[in-house]
Amino acid sequence: MKPSIGRIVIYKYHDAEKPTVFAGNECAAIIVRVLNDTCVNLRLIEDSAAMPPLKTSVVLGTQPTTWRWPERVA
Repeated sequence: MKPSIGRIVIYKYHDAEKPTVFAGNECAAIIVRVLNDTCVNLRLIEDSAAMPPLKTSVVLGTQPTTWRWPERVA
């Protein structure tokens, strides 16, 4: 799939980034800018009242601080 603005993806947190969340936790994010096929800017969707964080130049992957496509569920 090619990323495009408005698509929902999954962002993986890093320990130091979100200490109240256990290592490896993930959240939904909206692509707000496409830099190329594997690098995007994201607005995280967290279940808190604070303004959601913006993450820039996030690469596609499986390691912390990366994004991935959500799995399809039947």
